[in-house]
Amino acid sequence: MKKEFSRENLVLVLLFLIILFIGYQHYSFLNFRDATNANLVSLQDNFNSQLQTSSTNLNAKIDSLNEETVKSDEKILRVVSQLDKASSTKFNELSTQLKDVKIKSQDFSAIIEEVVPAVVGVSTSQSLGSGAIITEDGFIITNYHVIDKDKDNVQVFTSEDRVYNALLIGFNQPLDVAILKIDVSGLDYLDFADSSDIKVGDKVIAVGNPYGLSFSVTEGIISAVNREGANGYEVYAQTDVPINPGNSGGPLINLDSKVVGINNFKVGNAEGLGFALQADTAKKTAFDIIDKYKAA
Repeated sequence: MKKEFSRENLVLVLLFLIILFIGYQHYSFLNFRDATNANLVSLQDNFNSQLQTSSTNLNAKIDSLNEETVKSDEKILRVVSQLDKASSTKFNELSTQLKDVKIKSQDFSAIIEEVVPAVVGVSTSQSLGSGAIITEDGFIITNYHVIDKDKDNVQVFTSEDRVYNALLIGFNQPLDVAILKIDVSGLDYLDFADSSDIKVGDKVIAVGNPYGLSFSVTEGIISAVNREGANGYEVYAQTDVPINPGNSGGPLINLDSKVVGINNFKVGNAEGLGFALQADTAKKTAFDIIDKYKAA
């Protein structure tokens, strides 16, 4: 009886030990699982943190690269702009040098090409003359005697064969100046020279329509200044440039492509005795009329 009791106790002890072992293993497993989960959470947090840091750094680098790209684009645009300005300046300098070379070689083609687009023919049913565009919006100076017989039927024509109806906006009869207006803008126009700079012997050219020969060019010099006209005013430049019917009202141009006078009359049938209303007087008279018209 005693022997059987011992076996039962042994069995119980073994069962207890087995249960204890299983419980320990289960406990160890639970601890391992929790530790593993904690490590995984920690690793995930570290990964997310590093990912966020990397993303922030990457965005910062991208922003920096974008800023550098913008700065580079701006630098490129500045360089292109500078090159464009330099090229334009150089081209203008070369054009001026070419013009000077042509002038020194007595080749006035550069001046003529620049001037002719701003010269017009002026016609009525009774007469034919010339004129000069003096503003980009279509004000034209000519001689009053060119249009005085048919003031309401005036037309102007350009070197490009364009014809416009012209309005007489005012005139100064003693100085034989008339101002016409055509309804066009963006035109080539001529500037007036300073009369104090005009010297005897200066080279000049006249552009006009002598005897209907449109946009003919003649060459000469200034023979004298401040000559007296039939009106008693000493405001005329004498020139040996031929002044023929049709030249009246056209510009007398110097080597700077500026108007030194408005061709007006010649002495009888004499050759080489032409007279032009000097620039200062022509300019003041013209713009007095224009200003009065604009103010009306």
